[in-house]
Formats: sequence, structure tokens, C-alpha cells
Amino acid sequence: MAPLADNLAKLSARVNGVRGRALYPPFAQLGKRLRSVSRRLRGGKDPKPQTRLPALHWSALLPANPIYLVEARKELGNVTEGELALLATAATLVPAGRDVVEIGTFDGRTTLNLAINTPPDVVVNTLDLPPEMATQFELHPSERRFVEKPRPGARFRNAVAPWSERTAQIRQHLGDSATYDFSALYGRAGLVFVDGSHAYEYALADSDTAFKLVAPQGVVIWHDYGVWEGVTRALEEIETSRRLGLRHIAGTSLVVWKS
Repeated sequence: MAPLADNLAKLSARVNGVRGRALYPPFAQLGKRLRSVSRRLRGGKDPKPQTRLPALHWSALLPANPIYLVEARKELGNVTEGELALLATAATLVPAGRDVVEIGTFDGRTTLNLAINTPPDVVVNTLDLPPEMATQFELHPSERRFVEKPRPGARFRNAVAPWSERTAQIRQHLGDSATYDFSALYGRAGLVFVDGSHAYEYALADSDTAFKLVAPQGVVIWHDYGVWEGVTRALEEIETSRRLGLRHIAGTSLVVWKS
């Protein structure tokens, strides 16, 4: 029965992937517009930062490769289901022999989906901040709840078949992203996902690290653009000063750059 159960799980994950890409980004964009209109009618202000990076439909930046999407249930601090589907899509672009680097493990939901959508020999390196560790820069006060956890990566550590076999290729690193020595991975990453601290100084430091990690023709993706002021300001300053061609995926808080 195990092969049948595995095949059914894979089919369900394929369906989740189609749904995540097709439905969530456009409905999220529509919801944002409706909330904005409602807020203006009530004379209120949008609490989230304004964005200036060009926004494109995801299909203008990523191919519609088939994906697996698991652990779709979103918890506080997770990416949305639509964002998870697009990150899984980006993972399909990573060639054999390259690495993936994730800055900010949290509960490992994204980590697992990156791992199951890459070739079998691709190592997914994920870094998280231990709760007892002093930080190089000050964290935003509301971030501490994401750091204070018994152990990072619970959702990939508790993965079941057929996904559990891919967790052997996940490498959990612990440290402060602003001071961690990533040098052994410089130039090796087919995909870098930046989802660490939302503080401005960390967003700048993590971006600088991502540019060193990414391989030629690799992809860097940031989370929380247009949600956290520090991330938004850092990415817009980077684009203004370096003219890299950063692009915001419409209906998400993801920003993409291809090296």
C-alpha cells in the first residue's frame, strides 16, 4: 500500500501547486485593492509601506514548471500559500550540482518545499538564529516571537513519506546572518531565499550576503517587501543605487532578481 499512498500524496501535492499559483496571487492582489479602497473611503491610511519597484505577474519572471506543494497550512510568520508555490517554482530552476540557501528557517515549511522541488543532489542550506544568541543588529520587537522556539525546522523534521527522503539533503545552520561565515557557499547557490530579520540593517546585510552566494544565472528572492518597512526601504535603496532590475511579483510580498 505504501507505493499507492506515496503516489496519492504526490498527486495531491501537484494539485496544491496548481491551486497555489493560479488562485492565490490574483486573489491576494484583488483583496489588497479592495482593502485600499475601503480604507480610503473611511479616511484611513494604509499601515503598510508604499512600494515603488515594478510589479509583474509571476509568469513574466518564472516558468510554469510542475511543482509539489506540501504543508500548505499557513501559520503566523509563514509565507502565503501562493508565495510558497512560487518559491517551489523557483526551486525547479536550480540545476543539479548547485545549492539552495535560505536565510531564516523558522518552522521549516519553506525549507521542505524547496527541497522536494530540486534535483536529488541539491543541498538546501538553511540558517536560523538561536534564541540565546546575541545579535549584530537590533531586531524589531515583534520578531522575537519567531526566534523563541525550541528548535528550528519542525515541519521538515516531522515530514512523512514520500517527502521525508528529501530532508536528508537539508543542512541546518545556526547563527546570526549578519556575522555567519557563508564563504564556503559563495557563488554556489542556484537559489537564495532571504527571509531573515525584517530590520533595515539586517535586510541590507542579508542582501549583500545573497549577492555573494548566488551563482551565475541563479535567482535571489526576498520576502516581506511592502509588508515590513525595513525590508521595503532596503530593497528600494539597493535598486536605486545598483540598478539591478529587482522586480516585485504582483499579489505577493516577493521580490526577484536573476543574476
